[in-house]
Amino acid sequence: MIYTGIDALDGLLEGGIPDGSRVLFSIEPEADGQHFLISMLHTAVITGKKTLVIAPFTGKDAYYVDIATQSHYHLDCYDELISFLDQHDVEAITRQNPDRNACRAAWRDRIRSIVTEEEIDVVVVYLDVLSDYFEFAGAVSLFDDLGSDKPVTIAFEYFNLFGEEMLNSILRETPCDLVITLQSGAGVVSFFNYFTLHTVSWLPLPARSLPYIVTEGHIVPYIPKIVVTGPSNSGKTTFVKNISESGMSVDRLGVLGTPTTVALDIGHMASKGFDINIYGTPGQERFDPIVPQLARNAMGVILMVDVTHPDQMARALKLKTIVEGNAVVPLIVVANKADLEYSVTEEEIRTALEIGPGTPVFFISATDHRQCRAVIDSMVDQITRFEY
Repeated sequence: MIYTGIDALDGLLEGGIPDGSRVLFSIEPEADGQHFLISMLHTAVITGKKTLVIAPFTGKDAYYVDIATQSHYHLDCYDELISFLDQHDVEAITRQNPDRNACRAAWRDRIRSIVTEEEIDVVVVYLDVLSDYFEFAGAVSLFDDLGSDKPVTIAFEYFNLFGEEMLNSILRETPCDLVITLQSGAGVVSFFNYFTLHTVSWLPLPARSLPYIVTEGHIVPYIPKIVVTGPSNSGKTTFVKNISESGMSVDRLGVLGTPTTVALDIGHMASKGFDINIYGTPGQERFDPIVPQLARNAMGVILMVDVTHPDQMARALKLKTIVEGNAVVPLIVVANKADLEYSVTEEEIRTALEIGPGTPVFFISATDHRQCRAVIDSMVDQITRFEY
């Protein structure tokens, strides 16, 4: 097993990538995607795997300096584990083999020799220069039958300038076990980079796109908005405050002398390797016109109800209808104040809110951090398995 070094992505892959897999990171224009391969390379060497890096566009020392500058990974500390074919090797092989077929054979022999003699576990390939020489299929075929006695994982990075249609075309000819496309400006939220699990050969996962941000050269999968909505005094603010590592609430005293949200609650937290922003909406009817705007671009909705006030179910259903009219996203119902005396059942909640058996219903107390955390963890699972 080899890891990508991105916790959320390894979680989606149920632990990582099986040894001997072929991995393709396909980067589309304007996407900040080069850190995925770098993260995988760094994770390979720090776990003791012997790695061959093929970087035809630069020299070895310059590559190390560039990686250290971008990501603060000091690969030179693991130099004994890393073999290299760089720009100087490309020039030498090309000069010595001007015939295209001879050049291709020389590349195959050189790669095979390093893999077998150095007992390589992982090959990291920047594919663009090689694909210019041999086209995509020809470049990938250089890594067929490497002659190793053990499975060798091969990870390619390729700048795809022509989008999904071109990607599907080349994959029909040269399939890979894991294909991750890296995109910008497309998806549920339009102003983030996205990674899409295009192909996962060993798991029955649907294609899905998830945002990410790059922080100091490191990939952080990102859920920019989970919305918490529900009737007034159902516990939204308590939930958001309790689950958040940082946040704020815009409150004033209601007619009963208790705080009531008049704008929104904002919280931030991490779960399962994702950075998450959580937004709580006001519950009063006079704020209904702004709820669609607050729910816009949400990747998941938590609908809170007060189990001690079943008379509020009609109001909760109206808010659910307002939010669902904005977008089709995962929904979780939280039956709050379950630590108090109540009589409403899960079946009654499902009937009143018009939700089917596939929608989770959690009976919790919003004052219990552990229970709130379980709701968010479930929402992350819902989001990562939802076909938008």
